[in-house]
Amino acid sequence: MLALSLRLTLRSGREALVRLIVTAAAVTIGVAILLAVAADFNAFRTTSNKACWECTQGAAVTLSQAGQPVAAGRAELWNYGDDIYDGQTIEHLDVAALGPGAPLPPGISRLPAPGQFYASPALGALLRSVPRDELGDRFPGVQAGTIGPAALTGPDELVIYSGRTPAQLAALPHTVQVSHIQAVPGKQIWSPYFRDAFVVAALAFLFPILILIGTATRLAAARLEQRYAALRLVGSTTRQISVIAAADAVVSALLGVVAGLVLFTLLRPALAGTAITSARYFSSDVTLNAADYAAVLVAVPAASALAALLSLRRVRISPLGVSRRITPPLPRITRIIPLGAGVILFGVGIVRTTPQRFSPLALLGLLLIMIGLVVAGPWLTGWAARLLGQTAAGASSLLAARRLSDNPTAAFRAVRGLVLAVFLGTVTAGLLPAITSQTASVQAHALNNVLLDQFISSPVCGNSVNCTGGPDSPGGPGGLGGPAGSPAQQRIGLEGLPSQSGAALLTGLRAIPGAAVYPVYSLIQNSPAKHPGAKPGPGSRPGSRPGPGSRPRPGARPRPGSGPVPRPGPGQQGPDDGVMTCASLRQLAALGHCAAGLAAVSAPTSNLYGDNPAFTTQAIVSPSSPAAPKDYARQPLQSVLVRTASPAVLERVRTFLATHTPLSESGSAPSTFGEAVQARLAVARTAERLIDVAVALTLLVAGCSLAVAAGGGLLERRRPFSLLRLSGTSAAALYRVVLLETVLPLVVATVAAAGIAYGVAAVTVGQLGRPGSPVPVLGSAYYVLMGTGLAVSLAVILATLPLLKRMTSPAVARFE
Repeated sequence: MLALSLRLTLRSGREALVRLIVTAAAVTIGVAILLAVAADFNAFRTTSNKACWECTQGAAVTLSQAGQPVAAGRAELWNYGDDIYDGQTIEHLDVAALGPGAPLPPGISRLPAPGQFYASPALGALLRSVPRDELGDRFPGVQAGTIGPAALTGPDELVIYSGRTPAQLAALPHTVQVSHIQAVPGKQIWSPYFRDAFVVAALAFLFPILILIGTATRLAAARLEQRYAALRLVGSTTRQISVIAAADAVVSALLGVVAGLVLFTLLRPALAGTAITSARYFSSDVTLNAADYAAVLVAVPAASALAALLSLRRVRISPLGVSRRITPPLPRITRIIPLGAGVILFGVGIVRTTPQRFSPLALLGLLLIMIGLVVAGPWLTGWAARLLGQTAAGASSLLAARRLSDNPTAAFRAVRGLVLAVFLGTVTAGLLPAITSQTASVQAHALNNVLLDQFISSPVCGNSVNCTGGPDSPGGPGGLGGPAGSPAQQRIGLEGLPSQSGAALLTGLRAIPGAAVYPVYSLIQNSPAKHPGAKPGPGSRPGSRPGPGSRPRPGARPRPGSGPVPRPGPGQQGPDDGVMTCASLRQLAALGHCAAGLAAVSAPTSNLYGDNPAFTTQAIVSPSSPAAPKDYARQPLQSVLVRTASPAVLERVRTFLATHTPLSESGSAPSTFGEAVQARLAVARTAERLIDVAVALTLLVAGCSLAVAAGGGLLERRRPFSLLRLSGTSAAALYRVVLLETVLPLVVATVAAAGIAYGVAAVTVGQLGRPGSPVPVLGSAYYVLMGTGLAVSLAVILATLPLLKRMTSPAVARFE
């Protein structure tokens, strides 16, 4: 029986061969896409599970009576921080061995000696390509080697290990003594969000892929049913027909799976070079294991065989049920129950959702809504067909309405993938602008090119700008600082840089062409010693220099901002007030303006140091703000804002600050408000990119399904269309019939999907947004994407019309 099945599949004429090729091609596309997404998710998971050497914890540095670090066993000194170049985070580790056997950071074979550094391949290339005063001066020394993949999350990651002397590192803030390096994954802040986005995206296009495979397997189902009914009439049993049908489906699916595996193998290098999650992965990580390949090799042919067997239910009942073409029952209104249940479940879940946690019920509701759209589609199609039949004018409309009413399930099957694409695209287009508005406020955009460097609550030493301490440091003998162990190196807590150091820093900054400098002075009476509760902005460490906002990066462990810290409003005093000159405020209008006649005002400048630009860039000064003390310029320099004329000037300013402040070799580098906005939007953009890829793949797969279904529908109706042509019906009338049969279900279902999706986006924004958040507005990109997708779908339908004319020509009409 199996031999007969293979013979019928492979040697049944041109029509069977075309059906086999088209089915295999459709399965090939679906399998290749499925494997590509699975491989990319595997790379994301592998990267997330890498050992977090950056999370290594250490002990306090122990000093001898001579002021030198004392090793406790095999240990070394660590000072880990980060820097920024062109919006990219650079991980910077200063390390000094305290004796033989010190642990090695991953990716290198020996520790860098003082004056040497190891750089990742991407950072090494960057250092060689940009002027030293924009980047290289931040990392003095000679490159001794390259950091290997063990320490990196991808080929584009920027990492540097710099060698220092123990005395240099012991004098820096938050240096720790490390005896072992963490070898387990760290807690990923954004990974759960990316994983959820992956799951949603995977489910989103998994349905269309299954639809494509099912549609391809059922290609020319009516013709196959007629063949199997004829076999039943001549004596074949139900079991024999099942074997023949399953063999036909398995052969075409197996050919498609093998071709899909080959296509995925060819595309894998290019896939590794893409940045689906805003970061490229190593090529070795973008792969699948043997179990994954085996699962696809077995599951897809099995699913195809199951779909073929399910399509034979009428043949099993009686072969006469096919030969007489009994009309199937119409879809009932109960089909909308899953859709309604999904909407209700999503509503319950979104009420329980907070900005910190997205309720699983909401995700389950979204999944159920997508299933409900597919299930309810045939009922919507039947309802629209009856409406068309009542209002139709002309033979084409009546024929299309009769065909749709006869089998709305088959009519909707061709467009259900497109309906899911419209749903996903509308949800994404509705949510993204609202998410952007929560971060990228008008004030934040007005300060895009303004860099903030904060010195509040910073350990500083003496009156020196370069006072890193130690005889080998810039602040050692011959420098501005005193020798090791001198009072100039004793760490004392002040509200910023002492006035002499601050003046020297401002002079150096103002000497950089294209940099406009706006100082912020401390009020000495509000020092941290008098206000134990005062602390730097969220996400900062003692001694760090946080700019406005954190900088999430793929594979990193950033701290998400959770909103503003409680603070006084304009004109109100707080424990961390500072002084800004009115001349500066006239150039930084987003921060407010002074009353007439004042030279400087005190303001809650600590508000600038939060991690959410939507809050940190709100006005902090008003006409009611009090005048500052006359001697404000003699107070410590709390922070400095610098407006830069170009990206090159920005990097020169950042390099100057990195090399001329006490915290130049530790802590977080200063960033602009624009970079802070982009950093906070990076996570949303990553999730958006995943959904966009899902929508694009869904449109691709849906287009393929539509092409297969349209071609198969024409093959199924070759005889009745030929008879209509012989009876005098024009080809143009048949064209209109085919267009109406496809466009009507598409329009009805997509309108319903878009409406529900917009409601989902609006409810989500209302629940998670700030009070007064605007109603989601669908941008032009949405209409371009959806319009392009629907236009391509229409083009697919039009492409089948020449085939309709040829196959229904009176010259090729047959009466079997």
